[in-house]
Amino acid sequence: MDAIRIVKDEHFAIAAVLHALRHQIRAIRGGASPDFPLLHAILDYIVSYPDHWHHPKEDRFLFAAVRRRAPEAEALIARLEREHALGYPMIEMLKRQLVCYEAGDEGAAEDFFATAERYATLEYGHLQTEEEQLLPLAERVLTADDWREIDAAFRENDNPLFGIKPKEEAERLYQRILELAPPPIGYGR
Repeated sequence: MDAIRIVKDEHFAIAAVLHALRHQIRAIRGGASPDFPLLHAILDYIVSYPDHWHHPKEDRFLFAAVRRRAPEAEALIARLEREHALGYPMIEMLKRQLVCYEAGDEGAAEDFFATAERYATLEYGHLQTEEEQLLPLAERVLTADDWREIDAAFRENDNPLFGIKPKEEAERLYQRILELAPPPIGYGR
């Protein structure tokens, strides 16, 4: 089941970017100067990868297959789809707030920090729910044929919903974030 490994790998990358976002906010609140190129790269990554690549494939392939095989999972799947839908407007708001923050608008920094924290909390919870509830359910109820279709979709570099190759762009953005972000002081901090 390549899809499960790919989903978990993608979750790891998303979590790393969210960690970089939270780390930046803590550093700024602690007196560091804002690293606006890094903050922009983080938001660009979130827009290009989770919202336009990762989530649509989950919705279209993984969630749809689980929904067909396990009607009792409808509430869980509906919740995960709502969370996908909530994320995009929050990112758009974060992008606008970051522009205002960078321009020095009064109160913009705290608005940005608060929205970023809400978004990160939503995403971390979402990733955890998928890994602890949805993926184990999928492993139990999906057939070999289901997995062949899902695996093929998740291995594919082209996004069938958009006809582009966002994975390559997301990888470039992810590498840029790693280059811009300061190294961690210690594990788990």
